Amino acid sequence: MSAELPPRQRQALERLVERGTLTSEQAEAVRTEFAAEPAPQRAGGIWEVLGYAGGALVLGGASLLVGMSWETLSVPARVGLLVAATAVLVLAAGFIAGGPRGARELAADAPSRRSRIVSALLALASGAAAMAVVAGLDGTDSSLAASALGLVAAAAGYALLPAVPGLVATGVFAYWSGIALAGELPGGGSVPEMLVLIVLGGLWAVLAVRGVLDLPARGRAGRVRRDVGFGIAAATALTGAQWTAVAHQSWSYAITFVLAVGCFAAFVALRSAVLLVFGVLGVTVAVPEALYHWTGGALGGPLIVLLVGVVLLAAGGFGLRLRKRVG
Repeated sequence: MSAELPPRQRQALERLVERGTLTSEQAEAVRTEFAAEPAPQRAGGIWEVLGYAGGALVLGGASLLVGMSWETLSVPARVGLLVAATAVLVLAAGFIAGGPRGARELAADAPSRRSRIVSALLALASGAAAMAVVAGLDGTDSSLAASALGLVAAAAGYALLPAVPGLVATGVFAYWSGIALAGELPGGGSVPEMLVLIVLGGLWAVLAVRGVLDLPARGRAGRVRRDVGFGIAAATALTGAQWTAVAHQSWSYAITFVLAVGCFAAFVALRSAVLLVFGVLGVTVAVPEALYHWTGGALGGPLIVLLVGVVLLAAGGFGLRLRKRVG
């Protein structure tokens, strides 16, 4: 035998040979192929945990220090601390990746502990950079400038090393930028913010459908990024629909329901379970809101809870049947 297999696999191959299902040559080929496959990488590891914890503590410690010393620190000192935290996070990411060339190699390889840590550190660095802008523009409205810088930094990190942490950070900063941009529009309010978030969700959906988010990866890694993109799109659009729940309640639940139906339709076409989940969530939110509005609030709290449960069960059952039909 040219390669060793675990006892159960070896015994299974021997039984197949004894029954005549496989020849000895075929069994040897299967054994060699299994042995040639790299051992699956463990999902966790102390070094990965330390990397996440260290990055989070750098950002958290710097922000806590600035917050606790806000009145005593000058503006340049606040900005300097946060810029230093940003630099530390970027340098740590570069060191772990092995420089720009190492980052490109990580991007071309299958997802690993190193790639996840590097992507998470770059995402945290984008947050530190945005906080530095907030500290630098003390006393002024810094939302648009801070969110725009964070978006650019997060997107650049994702372009350098496409991984889920960077994609999520880009989605968060895009959401913040959308709200800040809508606030700058003439006559800004809940309606412009709702429209901007729904359009932004649509843009995320287009990027995910066209495969922009999964490049250069193919296979499972690409599908994961595509599904995360769908999740960002649905979450952005649905929260946008709920943005007018106080001022324009009928708009809110009507648009939420339409978006939920759109998620179901997209699931049928694209086979992404994330879309099914958000479709169920959208229906679960929209239907009780509509009934509460139509009855003028006559439904009590316990009845609303019961109604939400019924709707959730119905939507979940419908989603499972739909998944079975298309899967």
